[in-house]
This record gives sequence, structure tokens and C-alpha cells, in this order.
Amino acid sequence: MVLTVALIAMLALAAPAGNPSDVATLRAQSDALYASGDYPGSLEAARQAQTIDRTDPWSRYAWVRALAAIDKDAARAALPGLQDPAALQAMSSEDRARLDTALGYLCLDLGAEPLAAMHFNQVPTGSQSHPQAQAGLAIVSVRRGHSRQALVYFVAARASGKLDPSLAELERETRFQVVLHEFGTARDLRDVNAAGRAYAVLDELRPHHPLTLRARADIAALRGDAPARERALRELLDVDRRAPGAASELVDTLLVQNRPHDALTVARDLAPERLAGDSGLQSIERSWVPHLDIAIGGQWHDGRTPHDRLSASQLQIGWTGSSNRLGRFRMAADAFGPDSTAIAAGHPFGSAVALPFRVDPATDLGLAAQLQWAPTTRFLLELGHTPTAFEVNNLTGAMRFRIATVEGPWSFGIERQAVAESLLSFAGAIDPLTGREWGGVTSNRAYLGGNFGGEDLTLYGTLSSAIVDGKGVDDNSRWEAEAGFWKRTHSGELWSARLGANVKALGYDDNRSHFTVGHGGYFSPRKFLSAGPTFDLRGGREAMTFRLEGGIAWQVVRESSSEYFPVDDLLQAASGDLHYPSDSREGLGARIAASVEWRVSNRSVAGVRLEGARGEAFDEVRLQVYTRRWSSGITEPLRARPLSLLPPESYELN
Repeated sequence: MVLTVALIAMLALAAPAGNPSDVATLRAQSDALYASGDYPGSLEAARQAQTIDRTDPWSRYAWVRALAAIDKDAARAALPGLQDPAALQAMSSEDRARLDTALGYLCLDLGAEPLAAMHFNQVPTGSQSHPQAQAGLAIVSVRRGHSRQALVYFVAARASGKLDPSLAELERETRFQVVLHEFGTARDLRDVNAAGRAYAVLDELRPHHPLTLRARADIAALRGDAPARERALRELLDVDRRAPGAASELVDTLLVQNRPHDALTVARDLAPERLAGDSGLQSIERSWVPHLDIAIGGQWHDGRTPHDRLSASQLQIGWTGSSNRLGRFRMAADAFGPDSTAIAAGHPFGSAVALPFRVDPATDLGLAAQLQWAPTTRFLLELGHTPTAFEVNNLTGAMRFRIATVEGPWSFGIERQAVAESLLSFAGAIDPLTGREWGGVTSNRAYLGGNFGGEDLTLYGTLSSAIVDGKGVDDNSRWEAEAGFWKRTHSGELWSARLGANVKALGYDDNRSHFTVGHGGYFSPRKFLSAGPTFDLRGGREAMTFRLEGGIAWQVVRESSSEYFPVDDLLQAASGDLHYPSDSREGLGARIAASVEWRVSNRSVAGVRLEGARGEAFDEVRLQVYTRRWSSGITEPLRARPLSLLPPESYELN
């Protein structure tokens, strides 16, 4: 019995190898098992088909396809030399085309793009498989980064009708990438027309794609349309909150539109790294985040005569708020306590050529208020008044403008400010003989300033002209010019040092520096010239920042002779037409100021500033101690220089 079974098995093995019906059945079985996910069963069926006919091309394809699902490396190694050339020659051209197409896609699955391209290229143009082969070549081109060539293959692949959804999507993506490259080239060349045409295609292919929205923002930038760029960047951030650079670009766009509040909001919410490294944005943050200021200070001014002295204590409380629609606004209240030395008998004062008795020009404590409104960083409007308790009080105000250019910022504006050089010029006085009020001098000035260069070398200059007047004070006109430079000499991680030079010249039409009616008690030389070197050292350590600045200068003063009573002809005649003598002097002057600020918390700072000046015009000392508390935490500043609240911040550049 055993011998019989063995004989039958031997006869079966010795049967003719080319039974096509058995091979076809096994191939069909392999296909069915592969489709159902039974890859080992599919591999075994294909192996059996190859046992019956070792040269059958389709059996070999079925075997390597099933092997690829189990062991990709083994299948990739089996691909070269897989097919028998003689068997391939015996196939019909159409059958051969289908096989090459199938092998090409198998090679694609295995990452063998060169073999895939070889099989796809062997499919003849007129065959039914040609469109599928062209689609395969398109995929190969995409993988190789040849997007333009891929589009040519996609066109040929459409010869048999619409592409299947996955290929259609690949074609759309390929076309999108090609046009995106065209857009990038046109953008870099600043070719607005070409960039616009490319963007129109991108918008048609992928209207809400992040790269399309980025292109929309770029084309708006090329056209100089900041609002359109803002809209595109906001849409991009809605789609992709972490789109590289989008938040920072939106900040720049909002700054271009003079919307610092909105720019700060975006930087805080979406670009904290930009805020952490941008001193300009930090400056906006320190100014625009609502905060409370309290400052206590004093001023000691000493002129050329015994009563040309002013000491004034000051307390200021200010609140600053902001909104995206109204801009920044500040309300401040000041309490002043000015005082001066008594005027001895025999000195000219008021309507007296020689006082018959001693006069003590005391002034009560006064309250003043100031409002500031800045809708943008480029414009500031001020309105205020000197203390109502002064003998003469005045309205003050200003309109200030700032323009940023490539070379540097420009500032210009008009202002009306009190002249706080003596008690007479600042608060006014009462004529002890007639009871008449006079003084309270204001400077009505227009100015223009510019700043040029970078951190290593900065040039600056200012021109101004003013009308100086007061109650019972002869009107006067003044011109002023100033120029200088700063050169960074040394710097470290936490400090920097600069050296420079400054030249300042000014002049008045008339000398109104004295203390009789018609004069204003303010320094008003015919010519004043000051020139000399300057220095600046700033830095910080941990929670403390400091700034030390100053300079020395050679000063030249020329004061004209002036009438005792320039606005009262009767008094002038009664005095015997007396004149104050002219004066000419020159000498060395110096100025130094030191500021230190401590960061108490992420919401508050405290500081102190002391400055002094000595020269041919007057000697002066100023001191202030201040604190500022924000409504919310602010970014750690990049060594921002200490604040200066008293006097109010200067909006000029030097």
C-alpha cells in the first residue's frame, strides 16, 4: 500500500510542468488571499504556481508582491532579475504593458524609484496601460522633486479620463508646489505682476492653505497694502497658530499702521519670543500697559543775582491707560512748593529802581494738572496748566510728532511750556509798590530734530525757534541749534559705554533776564555757545539698571544791555533812562546725571535720579525718587534705561 502511494506521488511530480489551468487557478487564489490580507497564504499560492511554471511572469509578480507585504527588504532584493527575458518576449504587447505597469507600482511601494521608472518607461504609448504608467512616472517625478516634469506626466495620464481621487489630489498638490515656487521667485524679485498671477492660481488650488495665506500676506506687502497684509496674517494664524514668523510679521504690520496697542497684544499672546528680544516693543509695553506713577522731586536753581534763585519741591501722581481704539492717555496731578530768597532793600525789583524795604516773594503750595493723549506712537497731544496758586498761572500744551525713517527717527512739533528758571519766570510775582502782577513766562516753541545712524555711531541735531512772553513781560524771540554724536566705545553683555561731543548755540533778540517790570527773570543772552565732549555709561545687574551721563563744555556768553522798564515808557523815563549793563564772560561748564532703577517685581519698579549742572548761565541740581506699578506683569526689559518722570519725559531725540 505504501509503495502504491509513493508511486502516485512520483507520477504527480513528474507530470508536465506547463498546465496553464493549474497556474491560473493558483494565481487567482494568490490574488484573492492578498486582497483579503492573508499575505502568507498568498505567498504560498504564488510559490506553488511558480513550482508548476517557473517562467510564468505573473506568478513571479504575485510571489514578490506577497513577499513585499511580509518582508520589504527581501522583496527589494528579489526585484532585479525577477523576470525571465524569454517569457517576457512571449507575452503579448498589451499583457507585457500591464505587467510593467504593475511592476512599476510595486517598485514604488518598495521605494525603488529607478526600477519603477524603468518599468513605466517600457509601457508603449498606444497601450491601454499607458495612462496608468504615465501616472506612475508622475509619482516618481514628484518623489525626485521634479514637479514640473510630473505635471507633464499627469497631463498624459488623463488620456483615459479623470484621474482617481488620490492621483488627482497628488496632481493638485504638485501644481500647487510648482506655482508656489513661481510665486516665491517673483516675490524675491519684487515682480508684483508675476507674483499676483501666481497667487491667483494658488488661491484657486488651495484657498485656505497656510502657504496660500502666507502668499496673500506677501503680495499685500509687495503692494504696500498693510490692512490686506494684516487680514491675511490673521487668517493664517487662525488656521495655524504656530505658523513660523507669522505672529512677528503681524506685529510689524500693526506697527506700520501706528497701532502699538494691537501690536503689543499680538506680541504678548502669539509672539512672546519677539517681545522678549525687542527693546522697541518692550518700550511700548512699559508705556502702554496701564500703570500708576508716583514721583517726589526737588529743583534748586541758582542764577547770577542773589534773588535769581529758585527752589521747588514737587509731588506728581499720574495714571496712564490705553485701548486699541483710543490709544494711550495719561492724567497727572502735580503739587508744587516753589520758593526763592528774599530781595534786600536797595535792589531793583518790580517798579522800583531801588527797593525801599526788604521783600520776601513767597508763593503758596499750588496744584497743577496735565493730560496727554497719544493715539499712536507718532503723535502726542498735551494740555495742562501751571499751579492755580501761582501769582500768574498759564495754560500749557504741545503737539508732538515722530516719524521713523530708514536713516533714523525725526521729531517735530509745537509746545507752550513754563520757563522754570526763577520764581518770577515760573510763578510770577507782585510788584511791592503797585500791587501789580507780572511774570509767569512761557516759551512758545516750534522744533525739528533728527537722529541718524545705528548703535555704533549716532548723529543727532535739533533746530528750534520760540516766542517767549509773560504777563507784563516784554515779548522776546529765541533761536536754538544743537548737534552732536555718540560713538560706542566699549560694551559687554550687561553694559555699554559711549563717548561723544555736543555743540549748542542759542540767542535772544533782547535781554530780559532781570527782575524789574518788563523783564521775566530768565536767562536770555544775545549769544550763548557751548561745546565739549560727552559720555554715557549704562548697564545693569540682576534686577538693577543704571545710567551715568554727563559732559564738560567751554561756554561763551554775551548779554546785551537792556532798559530797566522795557514795557513802561513812563517808568523808564522816571528812572533817568537807566540800563542794565551788558556782560561778556566765558568759562568751563559741566553736567552730570546718575540714575538707578530697581525692578521690585514683574509689575513694579522704583528708582532715583540725581543731576547737576554748573556753568556760565546758572547752576542747578535736580533730584527725583519715583515708582511705577503696572496693572499686569511686563516682560523683563533688555536693560531698559531708567525712567525720568520729573520733569516730564522729553519727546525730543537728544
